[in-house]
Formats: sequence, C-alpha cells, structure tokens
Amino acid sequence: MNVSVPIDVERRWYDLVAKYVSSSGKNFSTYTDITKRKKDADIIARNYEDLEVTSQKLSESNIQLERSNFDLLQFASVASHDLKEPLRKIHMFSNLIKDRYISQVDGAADYMDRIINASARMTKLINDLLTFTRLSINSSFEVTDLNTIVGEVVSDLELSIGEKMATIEVDDLPRVEIITGQMRQVFQNIISNALKFCKKNERPHIYIRSEIVDSLLPDADPSPNGEFCRITISDNGIGFDNTYSEKIFTIFQRLHPREKYDGTGIGLAITRKIIEKHNGLVMATSREGEGAQFTLVLPLRQSMGVPVKMSEN
Repeated sequence: MNVSVPIDVERRWYDLVAKYVSSSGKNFSTYTDITKRKKDADIIARNYEDLEVTSQKLSESNIQLERSNFDLLQFASVASHDLKEPLRKIHMFSNLIKDRYISQVDGAADYMDRIINASARMTKLINDLLTFTRLSINSSFEVTDLNTIVGEVVSDLELSIGEKMATIEVDDLPRVEIITGQMRQVFQNIISNALKFCKKNERPHIYIRSEIVDSLLPDADPSPNGEFCRITISDNGIGFDNTYSEKIFTIFQRLHPREKYDGTGIGLAITRKIIEKHNGLVMATSREGEGAQFTLVLPLRQSMGVPVKMSEN
C-alpha cells in the first residue's frame, strides 16, 4: 500500500512521559505538545548566534575606527607641525623684508602685507583644524563653575573688549559637569563672534544668562529641580538671516566675505561638536540688523559611566 505524505506537513514536537505501574502491570504515558516552545527556543538560539556575530563585527569595526581616528590625529599633528613651520618663516621673513627693504617702495609694502596676512590666516586655519580633529579624543569631565570659565574668557579677550568698548553682562551661572578646556572654547568662540560682528556705530553689548530647565529642549520649561541648564548668549550686533541658522554650524561655511570679517569658518563647527560631545544641543536665532542669540542646553551631570574628576573648589 502506498501512502502519500502531504508536502506541507508540519513537524511537531512532543514531551512524552511514560510510567510503569508494577502492581497493575500497566503502562501509563502522557505527552505535551511543545512545538511552539521548541520553535521559540530555536529562534532565540539563532538570534543569539546572530547577535554574537554582529557583536564581533561591531567590536572589529570599533577597533578599526579607533585605529583610524588615532592615525588621523597623528597625521593632523604631523601635518600641522610641518605646515606651520614654513608658514612661520614666511611670516617672519616677510615682516623683515617689509621693515628693512621695501617700506619706502611704492606699492611693494601693500603686496607684502597681503603675504603676511595670508600666512597668518593659514596658521589660524591649521590651528582650528587641529582643534576640530582633537575633539574626538576622550577627555575627563569635571564639575566646574561656569562663572569661572566665562571670567577666564573675558579676561583673555580683554584687549578686544577694550578696543570695541564692549559691555558683557553675565548672570549667575550654575556648576555643570563639563570638559573644562572645551567649554572654555565654546564661550570664547561665541563671545569672539559677538565682538567681531558688531555694528560700527554702536557699542557691543553681550548678555549671558542661564536657567535650570526640565528637559533637553531649547524651549524647555524652567524647573528648580531640573537636570539641565539652558544658557543664552545674546548680542546687539549685525545679526544674520535666520534662514542660515543651521548653515553657520557647518565647517568652512561663512555668511560674510573674508575681506570684511576675518576668520576660518570653523569656530561654530567646533562649538557644535563640543556641545554634542557634552550630550547637549546648541542653536542660533537672529534677524539681520537685530543681533543674534545662541542657546546652549546642557545636562548638569553626565550619564553614569563617564569618568568624572571632581574639581577641588
């Protein structure tokens, strides 16, 4: 007799339990359909194997990425040194030639000034690129008083502030867990821009204020028990078209001609990268002729697992 088996017969699994009762001489058996449990176990096993393979691939990728970042940093350091040294000589000898030999020659001094200014811009560009590259290095966070950071920046910019007759008003700022040197760079970049892009016939006025808020949002509600702080830095400068509020954070992007306002177009890109490394956000709003406002939102404390070095003060 031929028996045909349907092609779509489903394999099923059973858990069989048999028991022999000696007094009656009978066998008893029970069985339980465990097909679903078996299928679930197979799926879990396959997922676990896939997870192990994926984890291994991610680990290898992370190692390769770390090597690439290290190689990139090494290249940037070497390249910057090799580029800065000849630029330093160009700058130095151009100044010597200008002062000793061509200061009285019509037109020649102007050309030499262009050489000197171009070499100075190139040096600053190299320094900014190196700073941008180094932001990928892991650094320790420490709980720091932002008032101290802003005070140091204002002191560093004292000459420029005096020349522009600027006023900088700072509210009481909180203590935040930060990478001190990087956050100092953030405030320096934004305040320097406010001084640079000021109106010709109006003294610059920069106002820095902060408040504790309940979430990582630019428009978060104030909350005395919040876990984030919102810092706004506003000025009364020339401002910009708000259409470009995101473009200004892109590396090498400029809204104004270099001939009128110097700079490398990297400062605000560095600022955003630093804030993102602090698990925060930064945004800018402005209107032409009405100044600009930068908003930073930062967690007061970084997540667990971040190496924290408490400050002594």
